[in-house]
Amino acid sequence: MLKRIKEFFKKSRKPVTSKNVKFSYTDEEILKDINLKTRKKKIYAIVGKSGSGKSTFLKLIAGVISKKHEGKIRIYGKRRLFSKSSFGFVSQEPGFIPDLNIKNNIKISGLNYAISQDMALERAKDLMKQMKLNIDLEKKPPSLSGGQKTRLGIILSLLHDPDIIIMDEPFVGLDFKNRRLLWHFIKNKRKKGKTVILTSHLLTEIQRHVDKIIILKEGKIFFKGKPEKLKNKLNIEYIYEVRFSWLAQDKWDKLKEYCEKKNIDIIEKYGKHCMFSLQSEKDKEKLDKKFDEIGLKDNMINYREPNLDEIFLKT
Repeated sequence: MLKRIKEFFKKSRKPVTSKNVKFSYTDEEILKDINLKTRKKKIYAIVGKSGSGKSTFLKLIAGVISKKHEGKIRIYGKRRLFSKSSFGFVSQEPGFIPDLNIKNNIKISGLNYAISQDMALERAKDLMKQMKLNIDLEKKPPSLSGGQKTRLGIILSLLHDPDIIIMDEPFVGLDFKNRRLLWHFIKNKRKKGKTVILTSHLLTEIQRHVDKIIILKEGKIFFKGKPEKLKNKLNIEYIYEVRFSWLAQDKWDKLKEYCEKKNIDIIEKYGKHCMFSLQSEKDKEKLDKKFDEIGLKDNMINYREPNLDEIFLKT
């Protein structure tokens, strides 16, 4: 009966919540008032430029950072100290002991989660099957390839079958085939009722696979929601890429001035290559007309709807 009551309250609570979370290293404020509520059976991606606080926030959720923070972080409504069995943290660096063989690494990881050696080996073999990791358990981790080490690290972190999976840059070092495999693995976990929170720089892949994205900018949440809604927030409907045959400074200054007046963002410039974000097809017509007016000869490279990488350039 007690177990059923616990399960009832667990189901009614959010897997991970944070309220007014602030965190600093010495005098530098890394996170500023981070408020987040997650739901079961969802994949969340936390993205942002380097130094925006993505990994720091995940480590705070997982309790990896012992330094005190302001605000509250709760796992199913409880403090992390009482919820360690509810989540698994996959760090950027695989957490194995290089001098021990893989079998003993599995046994020790199981002990960390209060799992018997037999149960740890059984679960590891099941996860290895899911991850298509066919390796000799008598080998030592350093003998594995980079992709194999990454997958082994994930397996060792999830032996206790947690309801919440927290992954810090899990795709680093994986080729396209293994990234696809990992996405299938993550989505299968979602299907089984798990909540997944991850960070990654692979924005185009995130756009295809996650339920919600959270963009951190200068330590604050800039956006949270479905990927397709981000372009509405940033007023970007189309990407227009051009390459000019010549771009003198005076002509560039005139073009910049025009774009500022007309609310057309130049989101990237490299040499004679420019990328503009447009709100409508009429903006393209106006821009083409301006090119002619100031004597710029251009070749259109692309005109299309933006992907998440290009939208991210505007944040």
